[in-house]
Amino acid sequence: MRRSTWISAALATCGFLAAGAAQAKIGSCEGPITFGTTISATGRNSTLADRWVKMTEVFETEFNKTGGVFVKDCDKKIPIKIVAYDDQSNPSTAVTLYERLATADNVDLFLGPDWSAVAFAVSQVFEKHGIPSVMSNASAADIYTRGLKFTFGVQSTAEHWSDYYFDMLNTLSPKPSSIFFVAQDNLLTKDIVNWFSKRAEAQGMKIVGNEVFSPELKDFTPLTLKMRSAKADIIYIASYDSPALPLIQQMRQMRVKAKDVHEIMTTGKLIRTLGKDAEGLSGEISWLPGTKGDYSEFVTTVLKESDVDVLDYLWTINRLNSYLIMIQAIEKAGSVDRAKVRAALDHGTFKSPVGTVKFQDGGISDMPSFTSQVQDGKLYVVAPPNVAQRPFAYPSPAWQ
Repeated sequence: MRRSTWISAALATCGFLAAGAAQAKIGSCEGPITFGTTISATGRNSTLADRWVKMTEVFETEFNKTGGVFVKDCDKKIPIKIVAYDDQSNPSTAVTLYERLATADNVDLFLGPDWSAVAFAVSQVFEKHGIPSVMSNASAADIYTRGLKFTFGVQSTAEHWSDYYFDMLNTLSPKPSSIFFVAQDNLLTKDIVNWFSKRAEAQGMKIVGNEVFSPELKDFTPLTLKMRSAKADIIYIASYDSPALPLIQQMRQMRVKAKDVHEIMTTGKLIRTLGKDAEGLSGEISWLPGTKGDYSEFVTTVLKESDVDVLDYLWTINRLNSYLIMIQAIEKAGSVDRAKVRAALDHGTFKSPVGTVKFQDGGISDMPSFTSQVQDGKLYVVAPPNVAQRPFAYPSPAWQ
């Protein structure tokens, strides 16, 4: 049996992921409360999400140890059941599976999916059946400007990506006076630069470079020479980790200097591959174990039991936040009724390990990512101040 077929079969038949077990009456006090979701266990996005299958199983088990969700209308706690399928990182497959969850599995509520392309496609299923969903990692603004009523997203759009970083830069003395932007040729990364180039100018920084590079580019000599001659205080790289690797390596070889070099996706792979060249690199991380926040101990337990490293699975906390927020929405609604849960989600405010999550117009969250920095070979949160594990090293000795 091919691996993709095996995993799809496993998701349909084993343990907590058994679709056939989700046949309780919708909105019933008899329980369990059933959530339907898809996870990209195979396909192009599987390297970002395959371990979330086990993580979701562990989440359900650990949460049910508390007795479940307290539902006021039922005057008791009700355990949860998560019914999950492998969407194979494919939007059309995901649409078919969410239809199945709604019509065959009779789930109470939806969770997920991840990735903007998949979310854009399946949101039609949410609206068609009137089933609210808290999506995990779907940040494309177009999803949330269509007047949808049942679609909510934990991951903020590009305009909030580096809010904490630029807030921090604005507190420095002296403040950085110049910035060089570099973007991978990708819709999200270019959108991030578009927003934060405006933010930089508003904070008094002069933009001394704004370059776009192909993700297939290997020779960055012309670009690194431009960086070196520009002598910017800040070099801001908006790129996924793999395309950024040769760029940063060649920046080191060409002895590019700056007071801070910021790469928006500072992953475990990036840090391990760069080795000493990663020292001083700042970036964004959704959350790190050891930071303060609601549910942090619970989430740390789930990650440990499921062997998920958030540096290798960068978007993990958003997936877990979608579970936690939907549970809180049921508690606030006091009911499993879909309309009441949707009303609780609409412009609702919820607790999470990353701080307070509030849904804005259109159903999108405004939660930025934490600012991180590699210090002594390890990644630490350096902003915002209330969760910082270490002070921000500026100017960065490693880039002088």
